[in-house]
Amino acid sequence: MSAIHLTVARCREPFILKACGASREPRAPLARRIKAMLRTVRDVRWLMAVVLPMAVVLLMAPAGAMRGETVKGLPAPTGYVNDFAGVLTPQTRQSVEDLCTQVDRQAHAQIAVVTIKTIDSDQSIEEFATALEEKWKVGAKGTDRGVLMLLVMSPRRGRIEVGYGLEGILNDAKVGDIGREMAPFAQKGDYNQAVPLGVREIAGVIATDAGVALNAAPVVHQYHRQPQPQLSMFQVLLFGGIALVVIVVLIRTGHIGMLFFLLFNLMGGGGGGGGRDDDRGGGGFGGFGGGSSGGGGASGDF
Repeated sequence: MSAIHLTVARCREPFILKACGASREPRAPLARRIKAMLRTVRDVRWLMAVVLPMAVVLLMAPAGAMRGETVKGLPAPTGYVNDFAGVLTPQTRQSVEDLCTQVDRQAHAQIAVVTIKTIDSDQSIEEFATALEEKWKVGAKGTDRGVLMLLVMSPRRGRIEVGYGLEGILNDAKVGDIGREMAPFAQKGDYNQAVPLGVREIAGVIATDAGVALNAAPVVHQYHRQPQPQLSMFQVLLFGGIALVVIVVLIRTGHIGMLFFLLFNLMGGGGGGGGRDDDRGGGGFGGFGGGSSGGGGASGDF
């Protein structure tokens, strides 16, 4: 074997032979970088294969997957207006609260306004309203002068339940007309117009019958919020699973800085949400008085 062949053979040895001029030192970092890039690509492909189907399932989850409210699960009323769906502005709630307070003090009747996101599909809004009236007992005991306005966001339905003592002046036809006046605003999701309109109509009928004058100042309509969907437990678990997968991938690929950046933004952004403001001001609400209803009233698309 010639000297040239021996030199080439030695250069193929796994050792670095500088004399051969065939050092592999420059190639090693490049190979590591290529290997790391391929590993990152595999991780990203795995992330897309797992997260994408989960996200599609989440987005396609029907609105009916939202957990329906139950009368038993509702908290005790904290005022005449109980916006559990979070669709009313603080200005609207305060204005309606003040008007209901005047009706209670001057006309000795009580109006309760309740908004909720959804109810179970096997329960009608009439059944829900009757059960809520029996639990809260809107109106004074003995006179039964109470009205319950219940508004469900999804599917959109409204119910005005009238106590025994007010059925003579707020019959089914009358409250049905009031509901139809509210409907155009409710159908657009503008409950900051629909609720004050309906309550003013009801309060006006009660005040006229009682011979009192109310100061029904119009609401300054600054903005309104659309009802936000309520996540089911299934959707919460999906979100949690997606977040966990993203965190694992970021750690495996060495993007720790990105992980802390995301966590910082999530924690910092939590305080700016549009939660319900329960500061109702000087409502003077002392609770409902023990009234009852015989099922009179009207329901509709409002």
